[in-house]
Amino acid sequence: MVVIKEDSNVVKRDEGTRIARSLVNRRSLIKGTAAGAAGLALTSPKASKVFAAPALLQGETIELDYVTWFWNEPGRGEAWRQMIADFQAEQSDITVNEAGWAFDEFSNNIIIQLQAGSLEGDLIQTTPDLVLRLLQAGVLTNLNPALEANDITTLSSAHDYITVDGEVLGLDVVTVVFGLLYNTELFDGAGITTLPTTPEEWLDVSTSLTARPDTFGMYSPHSMAEAESFWFTLQQWGCVYDGVWAEGSAPMLTSEPILNGLNLYKQFYDATFPQGTNDAAATELWANQQIAQQLIVSALVNVYKDSAPDLYPLINSYSLPWESKKAIARIHPITINNQSEKQEAAMEWVTWLYKPENYRNLLTRQLDVIPAYEVGGLDDYFADLHWLEGYLDINQTTPPDMVGDFIFANQEFGQIVLTNFQNVLTGGQSVEDAMAAAQTQAEELAGRLE
Repeated sequence: MVVIKEDSNVVKRDEGTRIARSLVNRRSLIKGTAAGAAGLALTSPKASKVFAAPALLQGETIELDYVTWFWNEPGRGEAWRQMIADFQAEQSDITVNEAGWAFDEFSNNIIIQLQAGSLEGDLIQTTPDLVLRLLQAGVLTNLNPALEANDITTLSSAHDYITVDGEVLGLDVVTVVFGLLYNTELFDGAGITTLPTTPEEWLDVSTSLTARPDTFGMYSPHSMAEAESFWFTLQQWGCVYDGVWAEGSAPMLTSEPILNGLNLYKQFYDATFPQGTNDAAATELWANQQIAQQLIVSALVNVYKDSAPDLYPLINSYSLPWESKKAIARIHPITINNQSEKQEAAMEWVTWLYKPENYRNLLTRQLDVIPAYEVGGLDDYFADLHWLEGYLDINQTTPPDMVGDFIFANQEFGQIVLTNFQNVLTGGQSVEDAMAAAQTQAEELAGRLE
C-alpha cells in the first residue's frame, strides 16, 4: 500500500452515481459471493449514538487506514482532512490515516490485490464499478449499524445495487453528475449571448472559442496515460444521442448513437481540444482562462475553487445541448474491509461520518450537490452555488445503465474501447472501423465473463 504524502500535487478525479435500479441479471452471482462475506461480517451490537470506543479495543489508540484517491484532489482532500480532524477532536481512541493511490492507478491496484487474495486497508473508497468487484469478492462488511445508530431511513435508491438481503454494503460519500461547465468571461468576450441547445450549435460555439495555442473551446480527457479519467468521461459522450455502450452482456459499440457520439467527440478533438494535454495541465489552462468549456462531473468545481479561486466566480453551467438531457450520475460508496481486524473501530468512524451534522459538513465542504439521504439543512448552501443550474436540468442515468454487465469488468471493457478509439484520434482510422474491431473484442470479453 502507498501512503499518500500531504504535499502531493497530483490532480486526479472521478466521482460519484445515483443508481436507481438493481443489477438483476447478476443478482445470483452477487448473492453467492456476498454469502461468503456474511460469515466474516461485523457482528457487534448496534453502534452507540454517542461515540464510544470499541469495547474490545479500549486502552490503546486504533489506527485505521482509509484507502482512497481523495487525498490527491484539491478541495476534496482538504475537506476529508478537516472531517478527520473533527472526528479526532471528539475522541482520542481512533485515528484515521491517509492511504491509497492517485485516481488513475487506484482501481487497478485494488483489483490486483483482490486477485492476490488479500485486500489491504481498513476502509476502502470505491467507484460505481469498483464496489461491485469488492462485493463479488465477498470482502465487504454490512454497514446497517451505522444507519441504525443515526436513525437513517431515507437512504437514496442509489444504494439498491449494493444492498444484498437487506444489508447495505457501502455508503455513498460523494455522488456527482455530469454537466457542462463554462467560463462566462470567455463567452462574454466572444459575444456569445445565446447558449447552445443542439450538438451542432455546441460544436460551432466551441470552435468559435478556439484560437490555438491561446484558447480552447473544449477540453475532455483523452490520454491513455490517464485511462480511468478518459474512460469514465467518454462514457458520457454516449448520452448525447441517447445511446448505451452495452445492453446486458451485448456490446453496442457499433450502434448508431454510440458512433454518432464518438464522431462528435472526434470533431471536438480536431477543432477545439488542447491536444496532448493531461488533466493536471488542463487544470492550469482553466486557471489561466484558456479553456472555455468542459463536459465533466460537478466535483471538478471544487478542484477549481481550491486551485484557482479567482476563476471560481467566472464558472457557470448550462443545460445540456441535446434533447434527452441524459447525464451520468456516479455514486462513490465508502466500504469496510471484512478482512481487517479493526472492523469495529471502522464502523465507529463510518457511524460518526453519517451523523447528520457531520455528513452535512462533508457534503458542503466537498462542494457536492446530491445527498446520500434526506439530511436537510441545505437550502442556503444550494442557493449560494451560482454554478449549479445546469447540473439540475438533467435526466440521470448510471454507469450500470450505460455499460450493462460490463460494469463487472469496467476497466477491461473501457480498455477495449479506448485502445481502438485512440486509432481514430491519432491514427486516422474511421470511428466505424475502430468500433467494429472493438465490438468483436468486447464480444470475446463477454464470452470470458459468462
